[in-house]
Amino acid sequence: MRLIKRYKNRRLYDTDTKSAVTLSDVARLIRDKKEFKVIESDTGEDITGATVIQVLLNVEKRAREVGRMVTSIGKATGKKTEEIISVLMEHIRSILKVMDKSPDSETVNSKQ
Repeated sequence: MRLIKRYKNRRLYDTDTKSAVTLSDVARLIRDKKEFKVIESDTGEDITGATVIQVLLNVEKRAREVGRMVTSIGKATGKKTEEIISVLMEHIRSILKVMDKSPDSETVNSKQ
């Protein structure tokens, strides 16, 4: 199980990789179904639940921003939201396919 410590300056540190991590990195651990635990560095208190909630709130915030963007595109183009989302999803799938085929995809994913 990966151990992540949160320091007083609110920075997260992965003790396995010996590097700083972000909430995006924690979100990746969740998506990849990796086991991890987050503790306060000075007290050892388990704050995994609070950290996961923070990740979820960030994901929700980004989803709202995308929703506003889609609405704006719809107003500007006169297209329905469903049409815009369909096109966006098609582009995302194409990008992911290219990334999967890229020889650097392992390196890119590990640096994020």
